[in-house]
Amino acid sequence: MKKIDLLNLVETIREGLVVLEPDLTVRFANRSFCQTFAVTPEDTVGRKLYEIGNGQWDIPQLRIALDNIISGGKTIEAFEVDQVFPSIGRRTMMLNARKVYRPGNKIKQILLAIEDVTERVRLEREHALAHERIGMLMQELTHRVKNSLQSIAAMVFIEARSHKSGEGKAALERVSHRIEALGQLYSKLSKSDTVEAVDAATYLDDLCRDLVASVHKEGGTSIVLKTDIESELLPTDQAIPMGLIVNELVTNALKYAFPSETKGTVMVTLKRVPGELRLTVADDGKGIDSQRADSGLGGRLVEGFAQQLGGQVERESGSHGTTVLLILPSREDSV
Repeated sequence: MKKIDLLNLVETIREGLVVLEPDLTVRFANRSFCQTFAVTPEDTVGRKLYEIGNGQWDIPQLRIALDNIISGGKTIEAFEVDQVFPSIGRRTMMLNARKVYRPGNKIKQILLAIEDVTERVRLEREHALAHERIGMLMQELTHRVKNSLQSIAAMVFIEARSHKSGEGKAALERVSHRIEALGQLYSKLSKSDTVEAVDAATYLDDLCRDLVASVHKEGGTSIVLKTDIESELLPTDQAIPMGLIVNELVTNALKYAFPSETKGTVMVTLKRVPGELRLTVADDGKGIDSQRADSGLGGRLVEGFAQQLGGQVERESGSHGTTVLLILPSREDSV
């Protein structure tokens, strides 16, 4: 290709291009460079790079990097320059440079490409600020939802205490526990760096222990809780129904698996196996009482939440206890 063809090709490139001698003297500057920085070829070619304009290119780190290229160093990739330039004001430039050879005599030169990324950087910064603001708003919203749920749960619990006994009192207590389960989730979210997911190990473990503590406070039992919950990042839309399922199963085990005993064990596990997430709630109580007035309600809720998660529930109950297994399709690739 002829020299004139190469020059014409370089002149069509939108980015500014400069060819530098080993001492950083400008050998060539294309039309885009001259137009961008409002200079003429006559005022640019033959001068040192760091002498152009008002010295805005006199950047020690850039000079060191260019010298390293000449001495056999690596190329410059994405070197950002944020400076005030004559005529065009403050701009952000992205520089890339590499060593080239003049045909025939192998004289080393540097090809310096300069891209104006001011607008892109501005948009990226605005996007980052907007994302931060949204995160702060979501944290505040989560905190307020948590407080509202705690207030509602407290009011329901107070209403339950006004009933001496019977199905009404028990029903209100169950509603209170369900609301507290949601409040527990939002409490975890308000303290985390994201409102999109929560760690199962802390959320479900704390939920179970709060349920056990409330039963101990009410009835003076010594039921033992054991947990083996893997650290699993649960999306919020999965954590909500899973927390409510755990609430139903653990509450039922605590209140009904040991009717005439003050001792027993409830075990909650969460394990990942290939393609599945398995949640198990087991007790060593007397088994499910099919005659209990509310024995079907909790089961229907668990089935409904399981369908919402796209999972299935397996139950096994007998004189040596009850085991409920929730099998969920794995969502690890989508978290």
